[in-house]
Amino acid sequence: MLDKAIRLSLMTYPRTLGVSQFFPALSTYRVERPFSVGELKEAVSHFFNGNPFFSKCHLIERRFKNPDEFPLSSFQGVVIDEYSSYYDSFLLMSVTYESDPALQGIFTIFPISMQDGYMCFRFHQALMKTVKSGRDQFRIAETIKELRMETSDLAEYLPRKKSHIDKNEALRTVPFEIQDVVEPALKIGPYMDSIKEEFLARSCETLIVLKNASYASNFCFGDWLIFLRIPREVVARSTGIQIRNYYNAQEVELGKALASLERPEDFAKIGEGLIPEMLTHPGRFCVNNYGNVSQYDGSDLAPTKGVLIKYQWHMPTVVLGLMSGDGSGVDWTITINGKAFRSCSAPQDTAVIASHIRGLAPAKTGS
Repeated sequence: MLDKAIRLSLMTYPRTLGVSQFFPALSTYRVERPFSVGELKEAVSHFFNGNPFFSKCHLIERRFKNPDEFPLSSFQGVVIDEYSSYYDSFLLMSVTYESDPALQGIFTIFPISMQDGYMCFRFHQALMKTVKSGRDQFRIAETIKELRMETSDLAEYLPRKKSHIDKNEALRTVPFEIQDVVEPALKIGPYMDSIKEEFLARSCETLIVLKNASYASNFCFGDWLIFLRIPREVVARSTGIQIRNYYNAQEVELGKALASLERPEDFAKIGEGLIPEMLTHPGRFCVNNYGNVSQYDGSDLAPTKGVLIKYQWHMPTVVLGLMSGDGSGVDWTITINGKAFRSCSAPQDTAVIASHIRGLAPAKTGS
């Protein structure tokens, strides 16, 4: 399914790469000392070995007085400010703080059609392991070979690049208020029980689970994001575990459907309709749960040099309209060493995000 899933993802988003399609993410580490830009540059060069999507990146550094000066709500501003420099690749930014020299952030902005949020997370951790060890921890060429993945035709699926910012896309903030909590980790059953409670409290109609199709693999590149839709009647009658079983069964069925797709036009026909089709279902509540990622916190390799303590991210504005408005919402969560870092949207009026929704339908192939 992996070959098919990545091709479908590449065809799901607008085929011309605009600023609304970039995905900001920040990993924060407790470090012995911050790594220099030169060390990060040498480490990230390994990411390009055998990579079918990226051959370079734009590397910068930023220093803030303290972490409060670089909150999640400001991430989209970096997307806008740096767009002209990285639109043909991706942005990698080293973040340090005057208040605590033992903290270092790895911040990236990737186009979502080529790198989903979970793969951004895996990229951060592979980069940190590479800079700590001095050896390639991305292993992209080896992973492609081990899984017998076909990459020779992927160039046919890649989005075209846009040479300027579209002022209508240049949104500096997300279209809803973000509420953050740090709480004890929950197992998947109780977690989905809490999602069901929030879903019903908001009078939502459609639950959409955003899941990474290659979660169990060794990949640290690509977009493998799939959208699994659960109707209200199923949510209302099910326990958290039953909801999980329902969307896992949907994933299996999706794999069977993908098996019949072969040509780029086959993937385009399905992919271009996915987000517009979801927009026809009212009251959408979206869930993006990375689960327990403690095995990637960096403690297995030179932990004194750097250990992950926090990961923050949000979807690009091209997707946020799915998650916004009256009767809708989103919850995204990641668990690191017993702590669940959980973010959700505050209820918003639909008028706030009308312009976002109008821009969600991808342009047809060839337009």
